[in-house]
Amino acid sequence: MTYSNNNREQVYKGLLRLSIQLNSETDLDSLLDLVVSESSKLVNADRSTLFLVDDERREVYSKTTPGQEGREVRLPLGRGIAGTVAFTGEPINIPDASVDPRHAGDQFGYVTNSILAVPLKNNTGSVIGVIQSLNKQSGPFVQHDEEILTALCDLVALAIERVTISKEQKRLSDQLVYQAHHDALTGLPNRLLLEESLAQALAEANRKKHQVAVLFIDLDRFKMINDSLGHTIGDVLLQQVAHRLQAGLRYSDMVARQGGDEFVVVLTVVKSLQSVTRIAENLLKTLREPFIVCGQELYVSASIGISLFPTHGSVVSEILRHADTAMYKVKDQGKNNFQYFMHEMNESEQRRLWLVTQLHKALELGELLLFYQPQVSMKEEQIIGLEALIRWDHRELGLVSPGEFIPLAEETGLIIPIGTWVIEEACRQAKEWQNRGLPPVRVSVNVSALQFNRDDFVNVVTNALEKSGLDPEWLELELTEGLLLGDTYLIASKLHNLKEIGVYLAIDDFGTGYSSLRYLQQLPIDTLKIDQSFVRILGSVHETPKAKALLKAIAMLGLNLGMRVIAEGVETSQQMDYLTEIGCHEIQGFLVSRPLPVADYDGFARKAESRLASLNQSGLNQPKIDRVA
Repeated sequence: MTYSNNNREQVYKGLLRLSIQLNSETDLDSLLDLVVSESSKLVNADRSTLFLVDDERREVYSKTTPGQEGREVRLPLGRGIAGTVAFTGEPINIPDASVDPRHAGDQFGYVTNSILAVPLKNNTGSVIGVIQSLNKQSGPFVQHDEEILTALCDLVALAIERVTISKEQKRLSDQLVYQAHHDALTGLPNRLLLEESLAQALAEANRKKHQVAVLFIDLDRFKMINDSLGHTIGDVLLQQVAHRLQAGLRYSDMVARQGGDEFVVVLTVVKSLQSVTRIAENLLKTLREPFIVCGQELYVSASIGISLFPTHGSVVSEILRHADTAMYKVKDQGKNNFQYFMHEMNESEQRRLWLVTQLHKALELGELLLFYQPQVSMKEEQIIGLEALIRWDHRELGLVSPGEFIPLAEETGLIIPIGTWVIEEACRQAKEWQNRGLPPVRVSVNVSALQFNRDDFVNVVTNALEKSGLDPEWLELELTEGLLLGDTYLIASKLHNLKEIGVYLAIDDFGTGYSSLRYLQQLPIDTLKIDQSFVRILGSVHETPKAKALLKAIAMLGLNLGMRVIAEGVETSQQMDYLTEIGCHEIQGFLVSRPLPVADYDGFARKAESRLASLNQSGLNQPKIDRVA
């Protein structure tokens, strides 16, 4: 085409107009359609095609061709006109296509006379596409056509890059927003989205004068499963729990993961308490069904606390806190149930939160101490061991019950530093008694599952022994049965490492958890401790021949496996006599002594032989039972 000055002016105006349009376009497909239609006008072509480069397949493909929508043409890089331009990055202007071997012939259903193809390049110079203009009968494209199309390609490349970057930024922004509002493990809304959605639900309920219910759900026994079987099993279990909770709700309701094994359900429209109760019961029922996780059948239950808007609060924080409080009340009353919030719960919840804060300071302030309860052999009439029992002597409250603060320590993870301190202090005290000339006895320390499952646990024990100078044979670690669930190989490996150090290993509270002959056979256990619940039946209204036979069977099991067997919770001479009769001569309990502060142990130890002899002879010297100690 020959250009007059007037034609050139019109072309440049067209480019300027198109530049403004391209800069305002936000949709990539619309932008590409605009490019194709306008490029034909600028160079007075019969038809134009936009090819894009497919880097992965090393091809160019027709993205937009007027009249050929839905028909895609693909060419390898270096083949055909568009493929050659994409490969070389140089324009091609063919005045007579019929004699050019690079022309593919009647590709689009008509004879082509002349072709002009120009590359689209990004800001790094890489070819990202090709604009190819065709004339069926008109004369060849001139140099100015090539310049115009090249200028257009520069504008188009910038526009494509802008739209692509904007689209990617939006995708990343949407992804970040999603991640900020959802739990990575379960995909459920997280605490942030929960609070935002609950605030909206409360506002809507306030306008329309209906109720909203919040169900705070905490899994029972999850911590034991997670600590014993590993976090991989625990994570899969949480994912399955999330799925079941979602499946049990209405479309308008919401379930979120609060953190750990805690979930929150929001019932956005509540018409009656009966409907809330029914949903809570259904959720409990569905969670009690067995879970199959990595080939293992697992059972959990849940404790659910419920609060209502506006009955139990008017703002998000208050509603959530009260549901949480009600959940802990269920935990205290035996778990696997649900309960609505009652205002009198506030006092106990406030104390719990306050104690958590105080417990963080207890180690630093030196408020933790150990009492020691003697373990004796009635056959040899001597002390054979001491169980170290932690006490918290709070500066304001006095002695805080272990039953109150140990669960808090487990829940907050403080059991790790506290457990390390207990091992170190027990070793230090045992060595000090030996240095003062008291007969050496083995000191037993209780170990939590959370503490035992840490990779550095063996090192903690080794460091405590080295720091105190205590010979390993005078330290015994007491492990619960639940702690021994899980990967037998890993547990056995850690126990054998402890045995190589030289410490002794005991099973605490035997018979109350998941008693298994497998671990008694496979693991290097030295001592079996019969739980006090079996002992206290003796001489009580609950004593039966079966109960006595069970106690005897447990004692015989341990003795026949070559273990020391100690009965805990012995309070009467009648209990002691039966234990002696079945061959269990080692006992621990108030009949012998309550847990002693360090200052009282010297006197007890020096008089122990005569005291035990007296108990053996008459059984009349049992002390008054004080269950608070």
